[in-house]
Amino acid sequence: QELNHLVARCRWREWLHTDLGTTIQARYQQGVRCLLVGPSGTGKTLVAGWLATKLGLPLYRVDLASVVSKCIGETEKALATLLARAEHCEIVLLFDEADSLFGKRTDIKDSNDRFANSQTNYLLQRIEFYRGIVLLTSNSRERFDGAFTRRLDKIIDFPLPTPQERRALWQSHLGGEHTLGTKAINQLAVGSDLAGGHIRNAVLSAAVAAKEDARPLNLSPVLLGLRGEYRKLGRQFPAE
Repeated sequence: QELNHLVARCRWREWLHTDLGTTIQARYQQGVRCLLVGPSGTGKTLVAGWLATKLGLPLYRVDLASVVSKCIGETEKALATLLARAEHCEIVLLFDEADSLFGKRTDIKDSNDRFANSQTNYLLQRIEFYRGIVLLTSNSRERFDGAFTRRLDKIIDFPLPTPQERRALWQSHLGGEHTLGTKAINQLAVGSDLAGGHIRNAVLSAAVAAKEDARPLNLSPVLLGLRGEYRKLGRQFPAE
């Protein structure tokens, strides 16, 4: 429902204010700003591609390394140029891990804090008046300044999948050529509380082992791939 509402908001953004009151018409901005929040691997970037496809628009992902600069004023200049060019194109703009740009303002203790806060202030104002569609992703909404969340049109939460959703993810990623039974897939879904991105990685890792051994995909390489994902996360592999 949230995503379908976002699609509708983007489609109607140019005419949304036409039949509304004068107080909205006086300050209406055509831009749509949405924050996608949730743990890594829950599908935030995937949804950005889905939205662009639904709208029939190209998706441009901002390279933060080319935007952020240690030199005073350079970050603002680079972002202003980027947004000005993007406004003249019909595109969806994606800022991955946007809290690195739009993070909370801090108490001023020295000149560095004052500079960081002035940069954040500029970015908040510029994104508010951006006339296009911009998506931002983050692992936590707590990292954003309260004034920034007020400027957003939508915040969509991406929770970790439930066991039933994990079962659907395992089945979708494994396909139809594996030898895992229903019981094994159910055990994977219930016993491993991972996001979809990690399940995908585990299946790909298992597929490599199956290809090397020239045999169908079975439970053994899947468990090895799953152990690898838990090691990457620094977590204990579930005993069950």
